[in-house]
Amino acid sequence: MAHIQPQNKLKHIQEHKMPRITTQELHSEVEQVKRDINVIKDNHLAHLERSMANLEVDVKDNRKYFDIRLNNLDNKIWALVLLTISTLGATIASIVM
Repeated sequence: MAHIQPQNKLKHIQEHKMPRITTQELHSEVEQVKRDINVIKDNHLAHLERSMANLEVDVKDNRKYFDIRLNNLDNKIWALVLLTISTLGATIASIVM
């Protein structure tokens, strides 16, 4: 950034000066920001909240489904293990006798 000479500083500041904002304009902008926040909260965040509630229900349903499926698979595995052990026991018993 170029260095500004002291005699040109005032001129530079005046050229780049922002216009003064009145209290009424500032109050109006604050009120507009408040309205925008309410629109975001009421419209957008409400949609997100409903979507999250629906998603939570769906996840619970999926969990129940997979719990049942895993329990069924677990029962089948135990049945195979018991069948294998009983077959092995019967084979060993027939060889020994």
